[in-house]
Parts: sequence; structure tokens; C-alpha cells
Amino acid sequence: MARPDLRTYQLDALDAIDEAATAGQHRVLVVLPTGTGKTVVFAEAIRRRGGRALVIAHRDELLDQAGHKLVAAGIDRGSIGLVKAARDGVAAPVVLASVQTLARKARRKRLFDVQAQAGYFSTVVIDEAHHAPASSYRALLADLDASMLAAHNPLVIGMTATPGRKGVKEMFGGPIYSRDLVDMIAEGWLCDLRGRRVGIDLDLGRVRTKAGDYVEADLARALGEADAPEAVAAAWAEHATARRPLSSRLASSWPTPPQRPCAARVPGRRPWTALPTPRNAGPCSPATAKAKRTWWSTVRY
Repeated sequence: MARPDLRTYQLDALDAIDEAATAGQHRVLVVLPTGTGKTVVFAEAIRRRGGRALVIAHRDELLDQAGHKLVAAGIDRGSIGLVKAARDGVAAPVVLASVQTLARKARRKRLFDVQAQAGYFSTVVIDEAHHAPASSYRALLADLDASMLAAHNPLVIGMTATPGRKGVKEMFGGPIYSRDLVDMIAEGWLCDLRGRRVGIDLDLGRVRTKAGDYVEADLARALGEADAPEAVAAAWAEHATARRPLSSRLASSWPTPPQRPCAARVPGRRPWTALPTPRNAGPCSPATAKAKRTWWSTVRY
């Protein structure tokens, strides 16, 4: 498999990671919008840094995606192990691990104890690092720190598109590299967007919050009671009959129960959770970039 050509901002992000590691930083944060290839960046970082690596994620599809991108980056498929439920590839050179599985202390202990024989981790990646302030991640990182010898302190790389969650800065410090959605659209790396606001009678009075976010179960119930799936399906039917529907923010933040009925109400359609990247994406002209930035600066959410 041919290795992917990296984009300029991905190379810049990798340079920032290298510089931070050289400067002695042990936890770093990289911020890139959805659809710009965060997985490609950390897969290449793992390849470049060498040694053993651990990738932690909270969803199966993220672990699957990481595996594919690691292979594309030149990591041998046979060297990648999975730690999830009954799978226990703790001694693999590159370990893909479910945070739900590692929430069990016995599984964490086994993963970290085997380092004495298999080798200590050089790189640890936390995908969707805005979840890292959760207790499950904190316990995992505490056990990782306790298991490491001073000479084998790994570089922990947090990857996220949304660094504003409470506790993220405390854990990683400020981003060592950051690009926002407006810049990526203006430079031609992501497709431009036109928004349509869908109005619903949503009662957030009974939706609890935790660590600055809505509790998903409460939000799912409130959205269902407000007939949000029907409203979104109607909006798609009105505005996107001839288009593949895109609902990045809704599909990524809306809990599963209401989301599936929403997809079912649009025949032949399904929500798309990543911003589409043009096949010939690349920097556009300075004039076009300026015009797009000017337009996006007027947008209010």
C-alpha cells in the first residue's frame, strides 16, 4: 500500500510534535477540524518516532480507522494488536485500545505490566482528547505514569477538533498546533458550507450537564420529545433533495437513539459525520481565501 501524501498543515503539525518532544514536553495537544486527517497525523507520528505505541479511543470505528491509517503509513498490519473486550493484544508493538476496556483496573495492569518484557511505550495517542478529563482517562494516565521508568517517559499526544471542554487545558496545556474550521475552508482543504437552521421546540430545562456538556441520555430524550428527527428529515427533504446530506455537528453530538430514526426518515440517506474533503483539495488563491474568511467572520451560531 502506497503511503499517503501529507498535506502542508499535517507536516506542520508533525513538526510541532517533534519540536515539543525535543523540548522535553511529555503531553501535547494538536487541534484540527473534523475531516482534516487527525488520524493520518498521529499515524505518521507513530511511524516517525518508532518504538512501541498505544492508541486509545472511545469508539470502535475510531480504532478501526486508526488501524487502517497506521497500515497506510507503513506500519506492518501484523504488528498491530487490539485490546478490547476478549481481544488482548497487549504485547503488540502498536496497541489499539478501547478506553471502556481499560476502565477495568485489571486490564490496565496487564497492559502496563507487560511493558517490562514487550518494551515500554514511546508514544501514547488519545484520540478525541476532549474526553480525556473523564475519570476513566485520568485513571488510565495515572497508571501509565506509575508504570513507566524515568528513562521511558512516553510522549502523550492528544488529538481533538474541540479543545474547549473543561479540564483539557489542565491535562495537556495549550495546543502546540491548531487550525480552525474557517481557515481550512478558506484555504480549500474543506468544502464550503451553507447552513440552514432547523427550529424545534426543545426544552433543555430537564437536561442535566456534566463537565460542561449535556448528559447524552437526557439530551436524547429531550430531542426525541421535541420531534427533532422529523424536523431534520423535513429540512433535508426541503433543501437537500439532490444532495448527499451532511450533518457533522448533529450526527457527532446527537446520541444514537434519536439519530437512527432520523436516518430512517430520509429514504436512501444517512447522516454523514465527517466534513467532505474535495478530491483535488489544496490551497486556493489568496483572494478566494480572503473572501471566504470575510464571509465566515460574519457567521454567528
